[in-house]
Amino acid sequence: MSRSGLYRDVTREHGFEPLKVEGALPPELAGTLYRNGPGEFGSFGRRYYHLFEGQGAICAVRFGAGAALGAHRVVESAGLLEEREAGRPLYDSAASRARRISNRLRGRDKNSANVNVIAWQGRIFGLRDVAKPIELLPETLETLGESDLECATLETFTAHPHFVAARGAIYGFGLRYGRQSALDLFELPARGSARRLGSLPIDALAIHDFAATERHLVFFLGPARLNVLGALLGEARAEHLVRWDPARATEVIVVPIDEPERAVRFPVEPFFVWHFANAFERDGVIAVDFVRYADSSATATMRDQATRTGDVIDMDGGKLCRATVDWRASRMPIELLWEASCEFPRVDSRGEGSVRRYVWLTSTESRSRRIVRFDLERAVAAAWIPPQGQHVSEPIFAPRSGGAAETDGWTLVLVYDEHTDTSHVAVLDASAPERGPLARVHFDHPVPLTLHGSWVPWF
Repeated sequence: MSRSGLYRDVTREHGFEPLKVEGALPPELAGTLYRNGPGEFGSFGRRYYHLFEGQGAICAVRFGAGAALGAHRVVESAGLLEEREAGRPLYDSAASRARRISNRLRGRDKNSANVNVIAWQGRIFGLRDVAKPIELLPETLETLGESDLECATLETFTAHPHFVAARGAIYGFGLRYGRQSALDLFELPARGSARRLGSLPIDALAIHDFAATERHLVFFLGPARLNVLGALLGEARAEHLVRWDPARATEVIVVPIDEPERAVRFPVEPFFVWHFANAFERDGVIAVDFVRYADSSATATMRDQATRTGDVIDMDGGKLCRATVDWRASRMPIELLWEASCEFPRVDSRGEGSVRRYVWLTSTESRSRRIVRFDLERAVAAAWIPPQGQHVSEPIFAPRSGGAAETDGWTLVLVYDEHTDTSHVAVLDASAPERGPLARVHFDHPVPLTLHGSWVPWF
């Protein structure tokens, strides 16, 4: 059986061109949806072991005046261009073991920029964990190159920065590994260069995402550790490089944004988190909504082996929870909010860091992926179940211009249709997602797996 189009290399790269519209696009829907994920799953005929190794590919759909334009391009990082020049794999599991050992001893890596894409100060960046952002030309999605965001101390930057509307800034972190690894904290203001707020020593490895409120940054550092010897010997299998240690605690770190040197740290029972939905402060504590896993075994679902039969990978398995972080008392009880298996939580980004009523997620029941709007106040889920053979990605809310309500707008979902081997963006009414798409805008080719993305109203 052939692979799903979600796990095949990009078949066609192009700049913005008209897309076929099915149904009627809301005339007020104006802006650009950006999505990012692995778009090349191997190098010179050698398939990567893990999907996180794939070279990033940016997909964009620009809406306006009831029409849509689409673009799709592979991120041409320096490492990718080096491999093309050499005519053979030089990085990751496709490279020879000798080459992988040499890369690790010399600190060489290929920036795949394959996880997320954000906009900042009119610029677009592809992101990957533990790497610099790669800037893209908004008009064409062509690659401009790595950027330090005009911050000389930025060595790496997270794939999951968070916008805090009340402060008019994006917050993120970078990781530096060594004898004493460190967590660097960054602020990206609406104007001016990015700046480092401070640094914290860490000994954990599993840091993919974090939460931000109007006053604090919050990290949950699960007890995953690097197999140093395996890394030095060129080990390529992720589950053999990262080991979960259930005897150790998850560390909670609460960092005051204005006084990062006064960070509070304390241990709790071990658990793992990939993605946070939101956080806010109330009555002297921080409420953090996130998808909780018992351990880091969920990362194994992203292995390429799972795509060989044509099946679509089930990346769910976590549960939506709320942690109440009482940093003064070093306590953090966790409440289960929803029983269903879910992932990719998102909120209306205009109010991220403050109280939000709704969380958008993907959820899987009986191998059927659906889009869910979960009401945190009433504990009620409204779901759109796509037709069989259509596979949905992370939902992203696009607010109506001038609207304030969290449901006044549309939810945009990139969908792969295995029957036509093409992809489209489904436009859902955020106030009634269960009714299905108001419209669909169609690419004439498949868009490989995308992980995360952004809605940008001014592009």
